[in-house]
Amino acid sequence: MITLVGAGLYGVLSNGPMLLSNAEKIPSEFERVAGKFLSWYYEDQGWEGLWSANPEGYVDSVDMKLSDVDIKLHLLSEHGRIGGEIAMKSICRVVPMFDYLLLEGKVSGDIATITAFDFIGGERKNFFRFSAKRDGVVMTVSPKEGAQEWLPAVPVRIGLHPSRGGEDPYDQLTGTCKVEKEELMKKIRPSGLGR
Repeated sequence: MITLVGAGLYGVLSNGPMLLSNAEKIPSEFERVAGKFLSWYYEDQGWEGLWSANPEGYVDSVDMKLSDVDIKLHLLSEHGRIGGEIAMKSICRVVPMFDYLLLEGKVSGDIATITAFDFIGGERKNFFRFSAKRDGVVMTVSPKEGAQEWLPAVPVRIGLHPSRGGEDPYDQLTGTCKVEKEELMKKIRPSGLGR
């Protein structure tokens, strides 16, 4: 018995630094593996990218039966949580100073429930909600709470743009409300004043 205790004590003392080092790495390794599992489970990569009715690069785009809408979604996904932006002309009519609204949502299976929001005067304002059902590279967007003045009343289909290295999705989103912003600025600052 004394020999067994002595051998165990010797093992702990001689390998102590390595045991402590490994014990320190366990939480970060667990977190890394759990993160990979959650990304796989929620199919994070399948949600990510720029979605619109005019994705370039598909030979069979007619077969995708995409809707004639101006909706552009830029989505990011991590462990089933959706973030990103939405751009469309209805935003320009309601809040012309924004080219796009921010998005936040959650994935459940192949459907995400997403809220469009932004910050006005330092306060968060939720504008509307919609659901997004993903089927490969095609997404069906359906209006939910508060979406009647923003989205078409019926579900619409949009497609995922093939990823091209170096392209910035914000190039597709910014400038959506350029004309409306210019008109608003003319109303705020009539020509001939301030010179």
